Amino acid sequence: MSDSICFDRAADIYDATRALRPEAQAHVTNAMLGELRRLGAGRMLEIGVGTGRMARPLAERGIRVCGVDISPRMLARLRDQLGPQHTPPDLMLADATRLPIRARSFRAALAVHVFHLIPGWRAALRELQRVIEPGGVLIEHYEDSDFGALESGNQKWSELLAARDFERRHRPDPEEIDEALEEMGATVRVETVYEENVVRTPAQDLEETRARAHSWTWEIPDDILQACLPEYERWARDFFGDLHRPFTGRVRHQLEVWTFP
Repeated sequence: MSDSICFDRAADIYDATRALRPEAQAHVTNAMLGELRRLGAGRMLEIGVGTGRMARPLAERGIRVCGVDISPRMLARLRDQLGPQHTPPDLMLADATRLPIRARSFRAALAVHVFHLIPGWRAALRELQRVIEPGGVLIEHYEDSDFGALESGNQKWSELLAARDFERRHRPDPEEIDEALEEMGATVRVETVYEENVVRTPAQDLEETRARAHSWTWEIPDDILQACLPEYERWARDFFGDLHRPFTGRVRHQLEVWTFP
């Protein structure tokens, strides 16, 4: 059984809570397509393909995606959303740390917000190195955002959980992953493909936490989460005043393109 975080519980809400806005999605998709065309790659591997948030737009543009995920329900949601406009993907229920794929099978692979969900993320990197051809690339998309004071809520949650002797599992930060890739001999090129303003409110963050919409909440036992929620809401009302006060964050959509020797 995999130790990676399975998104079965989020399959029905994933697209509603994680989808990029249409203009951002278009820019990200076009940037990925540009990388694939530069390599002459008409197919690619995506680990943690999920509901196809990235794969489906690429499939609409003629890319054949081999998608790997450990969640049957996420893969089912992906299949439900395929239409005649999509190049049919090859989907595998498999673990990124043990890919059922021959060595040097792909010129390009994609990983989006996935390594922090895999306790054995170093093994997943080694598997990607194995299945990517020399000179091929690993593409990562991430969002660099700053919501100012709204991000104080993250620290408050850490304090509330620590007060109850609950320690969240370690998740690698981007710098750890970058260092590991560099140790493997990979070199990187970073490109900002789109910037946008996004508005969020403390009330939105509170409701998503209450609904356990995001994976960081899933490891917290029910009794601890329910005990923390009223305290967090009281703190948020004191700290922010109006919970519906909008905070505008500048979000930069970036691609990291790692080339393997």
